Amino acid sequence: MNAGKTIGLSLFIGGIILLLFYGLYLGFEELMNAFDLISGLLTGLIILGFLILIISIVIEQHENTKTTMKDISKEDLKP
Repeated sequence: MNAGKTIGLSLFIGGIILLLFYGLYLGFEELMNAFDLISGLLTGLIILGFLILIISIVIEQHENTKTTMKDISKEDLKP
């Protein structure tokens, strides 16, 4: 895994775990009644991690496509 995927995945999973523990700490009823700063921050952490993960996967796929096209001979690409 490259750095972008590692950071994105760790932020995504870490945010989910922290939000679950915080929800258990407050109680789910309290969490639904008051969406405060901490739960907003943890939700933002999850979204940020998810976005970094998706962007790094798209970049990696683009680079792999370039590498694959270089490895395939031009004769194989012709119909």
